[in-house]
Amino acid sequence: MTVFQRKVATVLAGTFCMLGSALAQAQDNNGTNISATVSEGKRQFRADYFEAYAPVTALDMIRRIPGFTIADGEGRRGFGENAGNVLIDGDRPSSKSDDIFTILSRIPATEVDYIELTEQAGADAETQGQGQIVNVVRKVSSKLTGTYEGTLVFGHRYGFRPSVNGSATLRRGETTYEFNVTSYSERVFGFGPEDFKSGTGNLIERRYYRGTGGYDGAGIGGAIKTRIGGAKVNLNGRLRLDDSFDHRNGVYSDSAGLFSGEELLLRNGPKSDLNYEFGGDIEFKISPKLTTKAIGLYRAATESNDSSIEAARVGQPVNRFETRSRNKPVEIVGRVQNDWSALSGHAIQFGGEVAYNQLDARFSAASSVAGAVTAFPASNVLVEETRIEPFLTDVWTVSPKWKIEAGAIAEFSKLTLSGDSSASRSFQFLKPRVIATWTVDPSTTVEFRADRQVAQLDFGEFATSVDVALGNQVDAGNADLVPEKVITLAAQIRHKFLERGSVQFRGEYQTVSDTQDLVPVTLRDAAGNITAQFDGAGNIGNSKRWNGELEITLPLDWLTKSVGFGGMEVKYTGHYHDSRVTDPVTGLKRRMSNRPLWHQEWSLRHDIAKSGFVYGVTAYVQAQNNAYFFNEYRRQKEGVRTNVFVEYSKFKFGTLRVQYTSIPDFGRDRFIYTGTRATGPITQIVNRRRYLDPLFQVTLSGKF
Repeated sequence: MTVFQRKVATVLAGTFCMLGSALAQAQDNNGTNISATVSEGKRQFRADYFEAYAPVTALDMIRRIPGFTIADGEGRRGFGENAGNVLIDGDRPSSKSDDIFTILSRIPATEVDYIELTEQAGADAETQGQGQIVNVVRKVSSKLTGTYEGTLVFGHRYGFRPSVNGSATLRRGETTYEFNVTSYSERVFGFGPEDFKSGTGNLIERRYYRGTGGYDGAGIGGAIKTRIGGAKVNLNGRLRLDDSFDHRNGVYSDSAGLFSGEELLLRNGPKSDLNYEFGGDIEFKISPKLTTKAIGLYRAATESNDSSIEAARVGQPVNRFETRSRNKPVEIVGRVQNDWSALSGHAIQFGGEVAYNQLDARFSAASSVAGAVTAFPASNVLVEETRIEPFLTDVWTVSPKWKIEAGAIAEFSKLTLSGDSSASRSFQFLKPRVIATWTVDPSTTVEFRADRQVAQLDFGEFATSVDVALGNQVDAGNADLVPEKVITLAAQIRHKFLERGSVQFRGEYQTVSDTQDLVPVTLRDAAGNITAQFDGAGNIGNSKRWNGELEITLPLDWLTKSVGFGGMEVKYTGHYHDSRVTDPVTGLKRRMSNRPLWHQEWSLRHDIAKSGFVYGVTAYVQAQNNAYFFNEYRRQKEGVRTNVFVEYSKFKFGTLRVQYTSIPDFGRDRFIYTGTRATGPITQIVNRRRYLDPLFQVTLSGKF
């Protein structure tokens, strides 16, 4: 057993010993839970359950529900397949740009009537494919309500950065008006060396970097929900402006420590980029047993990025390299879903979705030496996809304890590339899904799942880009890229205890075809001679994945009340991801690129009863990240990210939170080969270390 395995075994053994003690205490506690109502597969949480946590928004409330984690879609194709596991007043928001975390943060906790947790297959027609959902049910009120939040982030080397967020909701009869504004600003300061060594590890050159990066954003949005006749109508819109930069200075020295040159990197992007989205839906009954819902969505954006790197070495002319990219993505989605309940014990949904996606990507690069400019050929690509997806799903209530959701989506799509790269391909995919849930008792649920999914392509990977911060590394566009297909077999068990405690474990096995990873992209001239070779996203055949997730929420009242205090809770979340794929360069088996083997999060929170004070700490750590290029192996490791906070909720104007964030240090090692990783020896080793200043944050939030 390795040292790491021994540590994991010790942690798990200790954790389950604590769980055993807690569960034993729970067996003696037969009191009635007045805060949460429990029925088969469902649990209802009312306001008194959350009083100890002094929540400001609905998001604060959902985060305190034991055994539930918000899922905001998984980057799958289409609108329907990206359904999350949160409903608001029984409806799924008809938006893809506004994430559910943001939407929930705009709902005042005082306006939530109750939150219902359902842990059964096909819990709601709006979130089919999810075995666990929550529904946030708001109070019916005619008064103006809302939330506000002001944040000040600061550090001793980059000053103070303010952020402001606010939302308001007004109901008039059957109509609800929602409005929100947001702004965000952050700066980070980083520093550290990058050592260039020979293949045997001898230092050749050191570059010491100091730099500042930042991000600024602002947005405005709103929604109208009403009834027209017997139909429910929802309309929403969102407009956002984003801006960011990264400025870095480097000083070069040789192996003897003598000054040998300097560097200036300037990277700007997004550059006042605008993105907007409009969506809506209408739901109406055709008959007492048949309900139809039509959904429409349009979103578009501008994405810009300019970068330059200038190096001046002693005794050599100044060398400058510049890149410029301008992208314009567009997405249009239309969906009709019909819910039919005429068959006893069955809830059938059928319909179709039509989508159009487009990316107009333009990229250019130029270099200059001593003022003489060389312009490289521009890369201009237009990617278009049209997709049609009919679907059918049946949720069968076998018994009060068993539910089965079975269905399938048929995809018919066409992808075309024009411009510098030309291609046209048509796809037909069948995506079946079966989910079964067994409610063992009101506290325990078991879920089984089998499905086939098709990944969403990142259209940006059809276009060329260059990273000036990594030695002008080229990410070549790949016109032959196709979506990977994944078959998943999974099982999950969830168990609640001690009113606020939970433990759940999920394991899954996946077989993947057309696995997406890094592949060599070769450029040839008219005679077939190789002119250049780069890395880019591509398909490397079949692979296998194993995933595991353990989440434990453990209240400590059973342990601490005997010594005079309560309200303390610890939480652990651990993920394990292994994989096997055949390396396209060496032909050997390895793990997939950019997929850390594990990551963990530990947190402790103490709500001090009736005082209004809360304090806590969270630590996050993950395994190193590996990437395999055609002539390079790269590994990247980050330190522990730590958040420490103190919160006081009895101020007149809201809740005051003070937080310290330790941003993890970063280490990257590059092993560069002559030729390829399969044939050449290591000729260069590059070790990069980066250290970041911590962030301090003060937030005042409230509701009205």
